[in-house]
Amino acid sequence: MFRTADPFRDFAPADVSDYDIIRHDNGVEVHLDIPGIDPDHVDVTVDGRSLVVSADRPSTIPGTVVGGRRRSRTLRRRFHLGEKLDADALEADYALGVLTIRIPVAESAKPRKVTVGVGVATPTAHLDEGSGESSAAS
Repeated sequence: MFRTADPFRDFAPADVSDYDIIRHDNGVEVHLDIPGIDPDHVDVTVDGRSLVVSADRPSTIPGTVVGGRRRSRTLRRRFHLGEKLDADALEADYALGVLTIRIPVAESAKPRKVTVGVGVATPTAHLDEGSGESSAAS
């Protein structure tokens, strides 16, 4: 129903954020860690059956950095959306450094109950109507 694309094809391994994909009866949730990034710099895009998340952390420190491990960077992650998910109904929220994306199961993929008719013509009589043959024994 949901799988990730090759993580080494789209970006360098150092820019990969931790994530979890959780399956529920009514859909899938993706939790992606992107701490320290302004929500205005987060982009969630659906391209066909692909979900693409990009996040930028521009350098905002004035002066010359002479040491440390924080850096400006761009994160990019691509996920494949299965046919049973409704990408048009996708929702995303960002709180406490975690981007949460919810993708519901498409209505057409959900189980549905079929009503059984009573007192309708027998199946063979109904099917034989188009052929002009009678299903009644002579």
